[in-house]
Amino acid sequence: MEVLRVSNVIPEARNIATVMIEPKDIARFKALRPGQFVMVWVPGVDEVPMSVSFLGGSPFSLGMTVQDIGEATHALCSLEKGDLIGIRGPYGKGFRFPRSPEGWMVIGVSGGVGTASTILAMEEASRRGLRTVELVGARDNGSLLFRGRWERSSSDVRYITDDGSSGRQGFVTDLLREAIGPLTSDERRRTMVLTCGPEPMLVSVRDLLKGSGIGCQFSLERFMKCGIGVCDSCSLSGHRVCQDGPVFALSQVLRMEEMGMFHRDRSGRKVPLKECVR
Repeated sequence: MEVLRVSNVIPEARNIATVMIEPKDIARFKALRPGQFVMVWVPGVDEVPMSVSFLGGSPFSLGMTVQDIGEATHALCSLEKGDLIGIRGPYGKGFRFPRSPEGWMVIGVSGGVGTASTILAMEEASRRGLRTVELVGARDNGSLLFRGRWERSSSDVRYITDDGSSGRQGFVTDLLREAIGPLTSDERRRTMVLTCGPEPMLVSVRDLLKGSGIGCQFSLERFMKCGIGVCDSCSLSGHRVCQDGPVFALSQVLRMEEMGMFHRDRSGRKVPLKECVR
């Protein structure tokens, strides 16, 4: 673990901020794959897993975007420049990309604070020369994240909000259905969806893409204590999300009977998903 001082805290949206640090072990984090995560220790509070939403710049920096929804996340959102936090990782499996960009299209499907996982991946897809389509959903205009970054990384960005205050009114899966509808069978074989967001949204993406001929990678969230596959608190249908994921292929997700049905609480007890959805 590196204990570092916070270099900046950037307000992103209502109750959401990005905490920036400048890691000393630069080589380790330069090797991070988009979709991997780090364990973040807030002294005196807790240690929690966080997606990496920014990586790079000068000086080399790492950013983690957090929503204020609990004790640890409130403490993270309340940090100020110069405060100390601990970082260990990166852990898990990240997103994978086609070896060659020729003929490929990558569609990012992002919901709410799940964009913290997909933004880095879609920027990487763009850097690799892949054609990208960004589908970004949120509850309202005040909850939309990274608008400038989306529009710098792709010429095809589509927004949708629950209340219609930005883009169209509806759900991000409405945009996905429209994006893939006209594709030929050959185009579908060269289309990859990368997605992260609330679990009910991910279930809808799974059901929409089942049997479509389109590949998809899902970034999943579960309660994690260790991040290294020891404690089993992040168990999901026989998978340890921290080590086997957090990014899983559609073929794996289709076999996860617990997905969309159950989460696990801090004790490891299986609880209905509706008790966890905020």
